[in-house]
Amino acid sequence: MAYLLKRSKLFIFLIFILMLVGVYTFLTLPKREIPETPVDLVMVSSILPGAEPEEVERSVTNPLERAVKKVDGIDTMKSVSANSASIITLSLKDGIDSEQTINKLQQEVQRSASELPENAQTPEVKKLDLAFPLVSYMFTGDEKALAELETSFGTLSDELQSIEGVAGTTVKGFAEKQVMITLDPAKLAENRLQPFDVLSVLQQANQPLSLGTHDDGKERLVLTVKQDEGIEKLKQLQIGDAAVPLAKLADIGEAAKEAKDIVTFEGQSAISYTVFLQPGQDIPSMDKTIAKKMDQYIEDLPNEVTAHTYESQANNVNSIFNSLYISLLIAVIAVLVVTTAGLTLYGSFAVALTVLASVLVGLIPIPLMGVDLNQISVIGLIIAIGILVDDSIVVNDNIQRRYKLGDSPLDGAVNGVKEVYTSIISSSLAIVVTFSPLLLLSGGNGAFIKALPSILITTIIASTVLSVTLVPMLQFIKTKKRNKKISDTPGFLGKPLEKIAVFYSEKVLRTVLKRPLLVGIGGLVIATGLLFLAMLTPFEFFPAADKEEVTMNVRLAAGTTIDETNNEIQKMIDEVSSEDKNVKETAIFTGSGLPNLFAASMDNTGENTGQAVFRIKKEHTSASEFIDKWEPELRSRFGDAEIFLDTIVQGPPVGAPVTVTIKGDNIDQLAQLRDDLKDRLLKKGADIVTDNLGEPIPAIQYVPDRQALEDNGISLSLVTNQLQLLTQGVPLFKLYEGDISKQVVLKEKGVNEGEAVDLSQSVVPSMTTQGPPKLVPLDELLSSEKTSLIAQVPHEKGERAITLKAYGDADGFKADMLDAADAEKKDLPEGYTISTGGENSDQQAFFAEIGILFLVVLLLVYLVIAFQFKSFSLPFLVLFAVYLGISGAILGLFITQTPLSFLGVMGIVSLTGIVVRNAVVLIDFVEARRLLGNMDVIEAIIESGYARIKPIILTTLTSIVALIPVAVSGDPLFEALAITIIAGLAFSSLFTLVMIPSLYLVYYKLIGRKAERV
Repeated sequence: MAYLLKRSKLFIFLIFILMLVGVYTFLTLPKREIPETPVDLVMVSSILPGAEPEEVERSVTNPLERAVKKVDGIDTMKSVSANSASIITLSLKDGIDSEQTINKLQQEVQRSASELPENAQTPEVKKLDLAFPLVSYMFTGDEKALAELETSFGTLSDELQSIEGVAGTTVKGFAEKQVMITLDPAKLAENRLQPFDVLSVLQQANQPLSLGTHDDGKERLVLTVKQDEGIEKLKQLQIGDAAVPLAKLADIGEAAKEAKDIVTFEGQSAISYTVFLQPGQDIPSMDKTIAKKMDQYIEDLPNEVTAHTYESQANNVNSIFNSLYISLLIAVIAVLVVTTAGLTLYGSFAVALTVLASVLVGLIPIPLMGVDLNQISVIGLIIAIGILVDDSIVVNDNIQRRYKLGDSPLDGAVNGVKEVYTSIISSSLAIVVTFSPLLLLSGGNGAFIKALPSILITTIIASTVLSVTLVPMLQFIKTKKRNKKISDTPGFLGKPLEKIAVFYSEKVLRTVLKRPLLVGIGGLVIATGLLFLAMLTPFEFFPAADKEEVTMNVRLAAGTTIDETNNEIQKMIDEVSSEDKNVKETAIFTGSGLPNLFAASMDNTGENTGQAVFRIKKEHTSASEFIDKWEPELRSRFGDAEIFLDTIVQGPPVGAPVTVTIKGDNIDQLAQLRDDLKDRLLKKGADIVTDNLGEPIPAIQYVPDRQALEDNGISLSLVTNQLQLLTQGVPLFKLYEGDISKQVVLKEKGVNEGEAVDLSQSVVPSMTTQGPPKLVPLDELLSSEKTSLIAQVPHEKGERAITLKAYGDADGFKADMLDAADAEKKDLPEGYTISTGGENSDQQAFFAEIGILFLVVLLLVYLVIAFQFKSFSLPFLVLFAVYLGISGAILGLFITQTPLSFLGVMGIVSLTGIVVRNAVVLIDFVEARRLLGNMDVIEAIIESGYARIKPIILTTLTSIVALIPVAVSGDPLFEALAITIIAGLAFSSLFTLVMIPSLYLVYYKLIGRKAERV
């Protein structure tokens, strides 16, 4: 220490350099609203054209799932076998090498491809990158003018995607274009041609024509044939031996395919354009780059089109950070004001400078820990400021005390640090080991909270080092230059604090030490009683954000067309908007739903699904109030629709309150069990119950006449191909005009949308007669009957499984749902199982994990204190402060009726390290005085109380005042965190000053005195 003090200016300069590095780190950290919570999801998919769900399951899904099971590192596996498609969704376990696992998946899936049918498409393994939306625009105007923007949007997307950090763009609202070749049966017959003559020519037409090269003796030439492009090329194709142009056999032209998405904004047709970011990008800077490109594009738009900025994450981030920076500034000012209350002006400066240096130096390793600048990390800085001041105040106060005792500038600084450095290091280490286990939290919750322990750990370590180096250096320089008498009562509240110290040590302590056991037991009873207030405190795992957006998910009956779905959602929007004056803006995304905006998405989307967004007037109502008003009302008015209203939740996405999964072999039996369980759940109080099987969809089943087929020598595949030509058509290949692709579809004239299929109007050639083929109508080969088919076959972990999701908010809802599931288990057939889960299970898993981590924290804190005091029993006395802190936190939440939330629990865990500091400093002083041998235990306790009450008061006040702006900010996410720390710290500090001395005396009489004798 003397070596450092004699070279104080040099080391202060080095610290200043490190502070500049910290400033640079702070300015260059990427900014975002909330932490990224990545989930490693992988999709394995394949297409089997024309196959029904059960055929897809048997021949595609099952072989792929067997392949996937061979790969280690898969956490969950769910699949859906639908018409023509198999989709398997996998989530990977935490902590594995995702790239290596995906490579193994690709290898196993490729090996399994040989087991798939010949006409199945090659399986694709794709990692689902949940890209973050940066900005979204709405373009409204004349439908024709909007349609003409498709080419320019393609060019714009190419430009934006070339920018480093841009993950991609999504455009919604354009109708897909296709080139329809509609065959005329009469003209085919006239030219003695069949549809399959045309089909074979078309399939060859898309193959590249290569004649190779020719050497003419002078040079080698490439040989080519000039061909028409696009639709003209199709029209000139020659069919059959007579080389009949296709244009004479069919109508060829562009046709609008049924839209995949219909977007409306404020009742007008719209195109949605959204730009997505790659992980780890700085939102404000990326927004400026993207905005320049978008502004240029918007300037060139035709007058008939208007651009609207629909959602901007940069605006949200800037608004949030402006508020947080104000809270951070208030915290810094609080440190200055509170410290000047009990320290000299120079001492306050030394403390404030040390706190600032600790924050900046502590930020240097943050980028290496994968932490960016977000709400959680800024709140971590605010909490850190309140904690960091403790070390500096304790060291500064003790150095001042040594100077008052007559030490020289050098000896006072050295002795002042020596007397407290062990307690400072151990208490700081206790905080570090408190927060370190939080870095081990798994899944989205761990990723969400990671910034808080990271910031606190690095800044606490920096504070510990700087408080025992920078503070004594500053005091040494100042005292060496100005060798003045140190004031007995420094600070503008020095005299009142001195009176408090005398009153506390001489009156309070002497009184409580007369009955230490009674005081200790009384405090324990009070603290234990306060814990029961947790049962009267509301609970909310993650609160709703204070946002103006409310999303509405709508699912209509299977088979509903996209236009019908859009009209139905528009009716809902119109009714709400006309009756509720708090709605200021609306938008509809029918089909696949929102482009990942407002943390809202839908599963199993299609023509019968859609999402709407209400923007409400926050000054008149909240999102939660709007949902409570309109969700039951809309469900009542539109009883045939599944309707969910939701708002942004400040945390990782959560699932349904309760899920129930039924597993078994027979899909019909599973469907019946699903229906029975659904009835039970609804009768038990569920507002709505959904499932991943869905209702059967209407279908026409064609039954082949095997004898007629055999008599005419016609294969069933020929008949099914003809049916496809007659109904939906055969998709062939894509033509490109610039960046716009157009699907080429071959279809036979005769059946239009909205018309019944007439089999008698379509014929296939018989293969049993000589001469011209006999044409056999399809109705002689097939009979049709109306039926219904399952929409899809869901799997979980390779087994058939139907998952029901129950929603409701009545008292005891979750317990009632679980009771209903248990009742259904009693009547299950053999081979079928029921399991429960959902948000409730996820929360139980979290609390089980945090409970284990909390026990680890207590053990680590115990070990740290045990090493410091060289005692196995004394640490239990210090840990009693943790018990007091938890009681105070519960009391604070109860009084304010603030919900105990995820961050509230984090606040309680954080208290473990924070509140032990006062007890450690207090007991360390008593132990030091007692072990000198010139003072009995009671006098040692009283002197310790006198010497330590001022830094305890100052550090507690500083921590509390720093967090008050957060507690009263109205932010539902951080209120619980701030209130638990404020209340827990205040309650623990107050009771620590009374109970710890009393309990220490009891401890000494029972254990300490015996240890001395030994």
